[in-house]
Parts: sequence; structure tokens; C-alpha cells
Amino acid sequence: MEEGNKIMITKRKLFLLIAGIAVFSMVAGGMFALYAQSQMADEASLYFRLFRDTFYQAYSRYVVAPDPQKLIYGAIKGMLGSLDPHSQFLDAKTLKDLKVSTQGSFGGIGIQIDIRDNVLTVVSPIAGTPAAKLGIQAGDRIVKIENVSTRGITTDGAIGKLRGQPGTEVTISIQREGVDQLMDFTITRANIEIKSIPYSGFVKNKIGYIWLANFSEKSGPDLGRAIQSLENQGVKQLILDLRNNPGGLLNEAVEISSNFIDKGSMVVFTRGRLPDANRDFKVASDPLYGAKKGTMVVLINQGSASASEIVAGAMQDWDRALIIGQTSFGKGSVQTVIPLGDSIAMKLTTAKYYTPSGRCIHRDNSAWQSGEIDIYDDDTTKAKLDKLNNEGEEITKDTTGSDSLAAKEVFTTVGGLKRKVYGGGGITPDVKVDLPLLKKLESNLERKTLFFKFAIKYTVVNKDLPQNLEVDASMLAEFKKLLADEKFEYTEQEFKESEAYIKKAVKRELLSKLYGDKAMTAFLLEGDLQVQKAVELLEKHKDLNKLLQTGQNK
Repeated sequence: MEEGNKIMITKRKLFLLIAGIAVFSMVAGGMFALYAQSQMADEASLYFRLFRDTFYQAYSRYVVAPDPQKLIYGAIKGMLGSLDPHSQFLDAKTLKDLKVSTQGSFGGIGIQIDIRDNVLTVVSPIAGTPAAKLGIQAGDRIVKIENVSTRGITTDGAIGKLRGQPGTEVTISIQREGVDQLMDFTITRANIEIKSIPYSGFVKNKIGYIWLANFSEKSGPDLGRAIQSLENQGVKQLILDLRNNPGGLLNEAVEISSNFIDKGSMVVFTRGRLPDANRDFKVASDPLYGAKKGTMVVLINQGSASASEIVAGAMQDWDRALIIGQTSFGKGSVQTVIPLGDSIAMKLTTAKYYTPSGRCIHRDNSAWQSGEIDIYDDDTTKAKLDKLNNEGEEITKDTTGSDSLAAKEVFTTVGGLKRKVYGGGGITPDVKVDLPLLKKLESNLERKTLFFKFAIKYTVVNKDLPQNLEVDASMLAEFKKLLADEKFEYTEQEFKESEAYIKKAVKRELLSKLYGDKAMTAFLLEGDLQVQKAVELLEKHKDLNKLLQTGQNK
């Protein structure tokens, strides 16, 4: 009798579910008809019935009773995935992650982590956070979280356990180089800010440098403070580094551009299928660092995408800055987040964006399949989300496609100089500066994180190295001992050919371990070829028009 009741209950649930889908099908068909009253609507209604029938057969006849949520979620993911790589279904976890990336903060302990040698490892504690205050160090191996082994854990899995509401506690067990016993730390979570600007300062004389790493809600105010700080120190010229910045909120791209471009100027405009997707974005206030205050260079590479390309494109089109580096990614579409329930949503491509000169820098090629590089319609996305509650020399290949100018559509700048600029495949720099490829030995050393491991081991004994340290012969000998311990194979000829790179990489990791990421970044900028080119041209041309005329696109 009990088994019969279970069958009846299951059948009843199935009936209600199918009935609900059928009703939704009819409503959807009616909505399509009201909206379009066309053959297209009838065709869509027909395909919806096909979906309903397919779901019914899978749900009722599959060898093992399937989870209806998984069936529906899987179907939605497939449907949106067929449109483009950036339209997607956002389940509760994905939506939460999106909120973190756009809001620029989360509850956590303040460490950057990675899996190194199959062990969860602290790459770097974030200055000023609970973990840093308790003495968590780069290289610490997290072997337990809440007394549960981390063996086999993924980075995402660890993040899920370490993050939580500010004020709550989490206990981690640390294995540290040079310490025999495990070290237990009970850490009170706090609100952790994601830095939009990891570094700002001066690279030479009065040439300021700002590294903008992402576009979140905090990026505009953060940039304003960075500019003001440099101005207080007498900045005369400025480098804005957008390399490897994957983008983010559209309105933040407009706000960033507004710091440099005259009031009333167009920053970007969007065009889509529906009227509400057609919008113009203009500068609403006087710039904080306008053309009269100093010349500028913007750095881009193939990792600069979406919102980064809006800023670079606007600066180039208005003849406000010289663009140096490599052709950008070419991600020229806008995504809108549409709620589907209390904790789920869909992210849908609703428009393409255009620079002030009318360029669409959207690139159609296989590189699109490789990443989650998106720009979000801030006016709609932020409110709905609230409601729903490395370094340059490691780039070994330009994957963004051909840089041939002959294959690109030609436009002219709107700032007065009428320089040639190009559309149809990312932002083409005015001055192209490629970076050297890594040799095989260098690539293998980086891939196996051996520079990082050396810094962790070496600083156990050598804790008082000066910030202006030099990597000498004795230090290289110690590095070779580590390679022997790790059974890493190489030839002396290979080592000799890569010695300059090895010295630089060793110093990089030692500075990061002993003095933090800012000291490391300042050191890396000294040898950065694209930054060096920017400094060279800024020193040579104090006049903006003369600086811009040095570009290849004039």
C-alpha cells in the first residue's frame, strides 16, 4: 500500500509539473502572439511544444528518475550557450560570484590562494586583512579547514569554505616552511575589498603611473583618489595601465573616461535589437585630469577587454592619449542580467557598443570561446543584482588574431587631429610594442612555480634582505640546489642563456614575499618594455599633439 501511495504521489507531481509546463507553453505562445503576431511567434510556440514533449519523455521514461531542476537548468544553459559565449544561465552560486566581481567586496579572511603541488597554498595575504594581521604568510600550505583535510580540494571549493558573513569565524591549519608542527589560526572574517587599483606611483621624474585592474562599483572613486594623490605630488604626465583588465560595469567605464575627457563628449554608444538598448553615454562633468593638465599614455594588450576597450577607444578617438602596447581582445558586446527568480538569473547579450568615431571593435573568432570577459549594463544590472541579493613577459603569444591594418575598417579620430584609427577587431594601438617570448626553460620554471618555492625556502633563513637586493652568484647557487632537490632537468647552456630572466624572477618573488606586491610591482615596471616605451615618448614629447603624431595611425 505504501509503495502504491509513492507511485500515486510521483504521478501526481509529474502531472502537475507537465500541466504547469503546458500552461506556460500556452501563455508563452500567447505572449509571442501578442508581441509579434507573426509567423516567427508561431514558430517559437511550435518549438516550445517540442521542448515540453522532450522534457516529458525524459522525465517519465529515463532509466533512473531524473531531477527536474537539473533537466530544466541544463536545457536553459544549452539554449543560452547556443547564442554566444557571453549569454549564460546564472544559478545561485554563479550569480553570487558575479555580484562579488561587480560590487568589489566580499566577506572573507583576505588571502590569495592557488593549488601548488596538489596542496592548497597561500600565494599572498592581502595587506590590512584579518589573515595578514594574524601573520599568514605567502607559501603557507592550508592542510585543513575547520579540521577537515583539504586534500583534493579545488580552488573554488576552498573559496567557498573560506568566505562567509563578516564577523563569523573560520579555523585553518597551516603547514609552514621551517616549522615542524601544524599551526592553527582561527580567523574572524571581515569585508574584503577587491582592489581596482593595485598600484599607483611615479615611474620616472614626474611621470605618474596608475594600474587599473578591473571595473567594479569602486573603480571610479578609486581612480579619482589615485589621480588626486599624484597631483598632490606634482604629476606632470600620466600612464594609465589597462593591460589584462577584463572589463566589468559599463557605467564605470564611462566614469573612468570622464576623468580625462571634456564635459559633454561622447564616451560610448550602444545599439541593439530593442529601443531601450540604444543609449548614448557622455561625460557629465569637467575632467579631473584633462588635456591641459598633462599628456597621457594608455597601455593595452590582448587581455584588455570590454570596459577597458571603451576607455582606450574613447581616449584614442578624442585624441586625448597615445595608445601603446598590443591589439586588445575585441569584446564589443553588452550583457544585461535578467532575474528569473529569487536567486537565479540569465545574462543576455542585448547590444553592441561603439566608440565615439563609430567603431565597433567586436571580434568574431575562436578567441571568444576562451573566457568570461563581459561588460554589464550598470543601470539595469546593479539594481537587479542588489535585489537578487602577472607580468608582461609571461605572455608568449598574441591570440587575438591578425594585426594587419589592411584587413581593418578605417575611421578617423573626432578630437581634431583626424588620425587614422581602426575597427573590427579590438583597439589597435598607436604604437605597437610586442613583448619577448619566454624560452623553454623560463616557461617551465614559471609553470612549476619554482621561483615562488625558492623565495619561500630562502627567506626562512634570510629574512632581512634589503629592498634593493641583488641576486648574486651565491643566491643563484642556492636556486640551483632547489632545482636539484625538485629533480628539475636543464642544461647549463640553457641556464646561462636565461640567467638575466632568472635573476629578475628570483628578485620578483623575494620582494613579493618580504615587502609585498607594491614593492614587486615597482621593480617589475623598471624592466617593462611597454612602460619603458611610454616613458621614452612622454619625456620626448611634452606637447600632446606632437605625442599623438608619433603613432603609426596618423
